Amino acid sequence: MIYMRVKLDPNVKRDTTSIKIDPSVWKEAKKDAIDRELDLSQLVEIALKTWLEDEDPKKVKNDLKEK
Repeated sequence: MIYMRVKLDPNVKRDTTSIKIDPSVWKEAKKDAIDRELDLSQLVEIALKTWLEDEDPKKVKNDLKEK
């Protein structure tokens, strides 16, 4: 059984985009999406919505700024 707090509205228009991401992270995300019976777009959208709802950006260290 899959537990998801985030519901995706199928009527919302979705944009196609591209990002740069660590290939090993992408590979793990693809595996996780398969395990959860989601497509990768759904997994990424759920992850982003969860992040935006739950995280306090001030508490998250941004290691990328240091590079």
